[in-house]
Amino acid sequence: MSDSRMTDVNLQQLAKLLSDFCQDCDEQASGQCKEATCLIGFAKKVIKFADQKGVLDIPGASKLIPTKDFKPYYQDAVAKAIAESCKQCKECRDNHSPDCVISLVRTALEHAVLQEQIDYPGSVFMYLAKVKQQNSEISEQIASHLRKQL
Repeated sequence: MSDSRMTDVNLQQLAKLLSDFCQDCDEQASGQCKEATCLIGFAKKVIKFADQKGVLDIPGASKLIPTKDFKPYYQDAVAKAIAESCKQCKECRDNHSPDCVISLVRTALEHAVLQEQIDYPGSVFMYLAKVKQQNSEISEQIASHLRKQL
């Protein structure tokens, strides 16, 4: 059973940004990549699953995010990918699901650069305000990338 909202999102754009991380990763280059324990690997895996199954919601997947990935990530690259996830977000507000593929990607990326996970309010504007409370620099980078994409 496919999700009619799939036509409203561009998962391939998110997947491309995530693949760019892998090209710069030392573990990928050395053949030591363990996708199951990598934030980017997890995000790529949920996009592939969603694309193959034609769904946007993967029940229970938010509990599978590998929160113990402590590899260093370039903050601006993460901000750019978070901005793309915000662009793809349909601002579900009260109907927001933490198991939505877009939310899963955004949350995995947050773990790379923020101290605490953001409880997504279902609105990009409100989300940026919450990010700013934790890290104003990342919030500004995300906003800057969003402005470039519009």
